[in-house]
Amino acid sequence: MHKKIFITGTGTDIGKTYVSALLMKKLISEKYNACYFKPVLSGAEIINGVIGDCDIRYVKNISGLNEDISFLGSYIFKDAFSPHLAAKKANCIIDINKIVGDYNKLLEKYEYIIAEGAGGIICPFCDGENPVYTKDIINALNMNAVIVSTTGLGSINNAMLTIYYMQQHNININGIIFNNYTNSIIDNDNIDFILKNTSVKLLSTLYHGEENINININELFGE
Repeated sequence: MHKKIFITGTGTDIGKTYVSALLMKKLISEKYNACYFKPVLSGAEIINGVIGDCDIRYVKNISGLNEDISFLGSYIFKDAFSPHLAAKKANCIIDINKIVGDYNKLLEKYEYIIAEGAGGIICPFCDGENPVYTKDIINALNMNAVIVSTTGLGSINNAMLTIYYMQQHNININGIIFNNYTNSIIDNDNIDFILKNTSVKLLSTLYHGEENINININELFGE
C-alpha cells in the first residue's frame, strides 16, 4: 500500500521545502522507496530551457533523490509569484488533471511520496469564477496533510487559522512540524497553546539549520 503525505504551511517562507528535504533525506537514508513531488513551482532559475536552482533541485541535493526534475513537478515557472499569477504570466492554465496524472506516474514507481504545496493552505493556483486552492490539490491527490509552522510571535494565529480551515474542509491532518524553534518563552508557550487547543499531533521540532529531522515515520504517514 502506498504511503503519501502533503506538506503545507501556515504561510510562505515557513520552511516547507527545507522540511520536505529533511524528510526525504531520512526516508532515502533509511532505504525507503520514496520520492518528492511539487505540483506547481514558481521562482525557478530557467536558462535556455534548462531548470537550475529551484525548490525541487534543493530537495534533490539535500536528500540524494535520484530522479529527473521534469518528473517531480507538473508546472515549473520562472517568476517568483503566487502560482496563479506565475501561470498567468506564462500564459498557462494549471490543470489539476495533469497534476493527478503526473502524481499517479510516480505512484507506479515509488511506495512513499512526499508532496509539497506552495504558500499556505489558501494559496491560489487558478483564479476566475472557480479558483483552485491548495486544499483542492490535496483533495485531488487524496492525501492527508502535515503542517509546517513557525514558533515565534504570530504563530498561534497563523497555525490555528490553518488548522481550523483544513478541518472545515475535511482535510485529515497527521500532525504539525515546528520550524526555526529557539527555545524561548514565546516559542514554548506558542507551541503549548497550539497543541493544547487543537487536536493536532506534534511530529517534530526543528532548530534553525538542523541537518536531520527526528521524526517517527509511521506517525508522519498517519499509521
